[in-house]
Amino acid sequence: MLSKIINLLLLLILSCFLNLSAQDTPQQSATQQREQVLDLGEIKIDARVELPQVQILNKRLQPDFEDIKAEKSFQAELSGASEQMKFTAITSGKVRPIKDINALLNKKRF
Repeated sequence: MLSKIINLLLLLILSCFLNLSAQDTPQQSATQQREQVLDLGEIKIDARVELPQVQILNKRLQPDFEDIKAEKSFQAELSGASEQMKFTAITSGKVRPIKDINALLNKKRF
């Protein structure tokens, strides 16, 4: 029990010491930065104003398109041709009709 209390006290002291050392570090680094300031002296900067390198156009170019005419005839809808059922066989002639279905059904298997 006593060893646990001693370990706890040591951890508490160690954490306090680390906390204090962490607080002192920024102050020390700030003083070190002040000592490292370099004086460059006088610097001359020359500047020249230039016009922008763009062209501003006040009119849009007119595209050369042909006139498009959209015409729709409703003749198929009015005649009723669209309402007729269209049936197209999907077999496309690959299936042959059976000549005698009864003979095929009555055939003895196995």
